[in-house]
Order: sequence, then structure tokens, then C-alpha cells
Amino acid sequence: MDSPITLPSFPDGYILATPRLSLRPPCSEDLEALWPHVSNPRLTAFLAWEPHQSRDETRSMISSLAASQQLGKSFHWIVRDSGGVVGLVSLIDVRRTHRSWIWNRAELAYWIGPGSQGLGYATEASEAVMRFGFESLGLHKIVVYHAADNPPSGRVVQKLGFRLVGDERDSFCKHGRWHDLRYYEMLCSNFEALHPSRHERQRNI
Repeated sequence: MDSPITLPSFPDGYILATPRLSLRPPCSEDLEALWPHVSNPRLTAFLAWEPHQSRDETRSMISSLAASQQLGKSFHWIVRDSGGVVGLVSLIDVRRTHRSWIWNRAELAYWIGPGSQGLGYATEASEAVMRFGFESLGLHKIVVYHAADNPPSGRVVQKLGFRLVGDERDSFCKHGRWHDLRYYEMLCSNFEALHPSRHERQRNI
């Protein structure tokens, strides 16, 4: 059985920022801003959930995300640009130990609303979340999956510099069709080399 997770304390409440985006944990006040995205069938074609049919469903999702974060099992960030909410980026399935093994790993998950796709938001927000995972949560590895027939999601992974591990054939079935999953990984040391912090960049100038 996995050992309990001791959550670190962050005075800023997990708030992150990038040049174009602000990221913070979801809360009940985000319901109306999330609703146009999570109820859009274009968003969920390759996701593990269906478009929301009611705001109660969205409200339950927000509560579930908050509860999981409180347990340290996953961490979630609402992504906003200057116009409002554009997506959600998460570190899910956080695993610290298993019996005598130390894992310290998590899975990166992300979605950006159809109206804001193609602007590099997923890459920008994911890099900030990964930095938080490695530097603040002490993760050793972050993995990510995307449906092999969803190239835009794959481009995000490639731009971030993940190493391709391989394909899992017929990994999941949705709407009567089987999809392969492409699996990638990144170690903390790889991330530091590919994405040096601002402090590190300045030191090397």
C-alpha cells in the first residue's frame, strides 16, 4: 500500500505565472467560466470524460479536483489569459512510494479550450506546472500520454522535450473506436537541462 503523502505548505496557494498566463487551483467561482469549455464536444474527443450536460456536473468536477488536491493525489491549475479561463493543467496520479520503492512521479494532463488552441498555451502552462512539480513537489519523473491520433497534443509533448517511451496499442476505446496511446517521460535532470530557470539563465550570461 502506498504511504500517505505529506503535503508541503506554499504561502502563495500554488499560484503560478508565465509571461502570458496565470495559473491557480480551481474553485467554485470558476464554474461559469469553465462551463463553455467542459460542455463542448470538440474538447473531449480524446479525453477520458464526456461533455458535461449540466452545471451540477461541472460543480462536482471542481469539488473532486479540490478533494484530490487536498489529499496530495493530484494538483490542478486553472489557466487564464488576459481574456479569462482558457484551460486546465494538472499533475495527476502522484505516486511517492510503493512498499520499498521510491517513485516520486506524476502524470502531466492538460486541455485548452478549442477557441484558444494553437497559441502555445498548453506548452507554456505545462512548463510552469512541471517546474513546480520538480522544484516544489520534489518529483523525480513526470510522464505524459496522448492519443496517437491526436497530433496537436503530441506537439505539446514534443515541444516540452519529453522522451518517447513507446506506443500502447488499443489502449482505450471511446465511442466504439480503439485508440493507441503514446507514452513519454521526463526526469528532473532532463527538465533542468532543457528548461533552465530564469536565475540559471542569468547566471550563464
